[in-house]
Amino acid sequence: MKRIILFAVIIAIFGGESFSRPQYSILQTYGTKCSSCHINVQGGGIRSIGGWLSRKDLSLINPQWIGLKKFFETLTARNSYLDDKIIIGFDLRAQSARWPKGPSSSEREFMVMQASPYIAIQPVKWLLMEGFYNVAYELEKDKRYPAQQPYAFSVYLKPSEKLPTLRLGYFQPPIGQKWDDHTMFVRTAIARYGRHYIVPDDYAEWGAQIDYESISWLSLSAGVFSGKNLSVINVPDKYGKPIPIVKDNSIAVATRGMISPPELIKGVNSYVGGSFYLNNDYYISSAFLGIGLPDKVSLIGEYVRTQKKDSRLSLSFTTELTYQLLESVLPFVRVERSILKDKNENNPVYATNLVLGSHINLLPSLDLLIEYRILDREHLEGYFSQWAFQLHLFY
Repeated sequence: MKRIILFAVIIAIFGGESFSRPQYSILQTYGTKCSSCHINVQGGGIRSIGGWLSRKDLSLINPQWIGLKKFFETLTARNSYLDDKIIIGFDLRAQSARWPKGPSSSEREFMVMQASPYIAIQPVKWLLMEGFYNVAYELEKDKRYPAQQPYAFSVYLKPSEKLPTLRLGYFQPPIGQKWDDHTMFVRTAIARYGRHYIVPDDYAEWGAQIDYESISWLSLSAGVFSGKNLSVINVPDKYGKPIPIVKDNSIAVATRGMISPPELIKGVNSYVGGSFYLNNDYYISSAFLGIGLPDKVSLIGEYVRTQKKDSRLSLSFTTELTYQLLESVLPFVRVERSILKDKNENNPVYATNLVLGSHINLLPSLDLLIEYRILDREHLEGYFSQWAFQLHLFY
């Protein structure tokens, strides 16, 4: 039995951009800032030492019960080297779900959706370099998303703890809050035919960004970015002709702010924020918030509005309630709604999504996600439902 379990873990390690989970930040007691757990102030990507320590030992199954105590002690012993000058990490995700095979049919498939090693190097206090490469991008070529990129990297320059940080490189603009599910309506809304991609999975552009985090409860970001990769996404103009959502030689401006105040109410964590992305006649606006009782329950939500002039308007909303049954078992329910209106059509497209699921940390650094999804697209008869399973090994 021990060999079977060990073999399964090794398959997960060698078979499967980190996505952050904002619900964790308000279920824990040491703060709600994204930078509490991630190097990226917006969340996602490589975990800081604190972020790695916060969940590495959570486990529903005690490794000692199955004779793997030493194996997991070695696996989770450390994530930094050379006096914390080098930090490493990875995210491996394998999923079983039904994929569309036509306008009205689907087929269950198994896929490796992410296999991303990370590294961050800080040779001196004021300079940090980080990046990742998603190997799964090359494995699942038929399941890539428009504007998805296989890698991202950046350099952080911070001359003083009291001054802003300058970030340069190839990375995702600061849009909304990071989620661990790129299919959510606030990232990809429902269109009459297919999807309207707002922030595709692993989307990245060349850009420069300034981050200010010197006040403990405040996070501010502003940057300029190329629009080249986003330009591969097409939308219909007012005559129904496909046009790029932005020009490939365009420049975008993106801003984001978040307040995570000290306890306004004793024993309650909270945050509120918003972002705005503008590229010529296309914009993405976002407002998000979260409230939680540490070690008990969290409620998070986000509203996203996008508009391409004389083309397409989309409104998306999602809210998720998570209950901490055990520290290693987090059942949740998520409700989503999207409305999409094309200039060349009279009738908007309405869709509602209900997700019932649970994150289960089976073993240290090994999370099993079980979901039951119900999608109702009002322009189609009936509804689409499915079970989905995901195995996630993180470090």
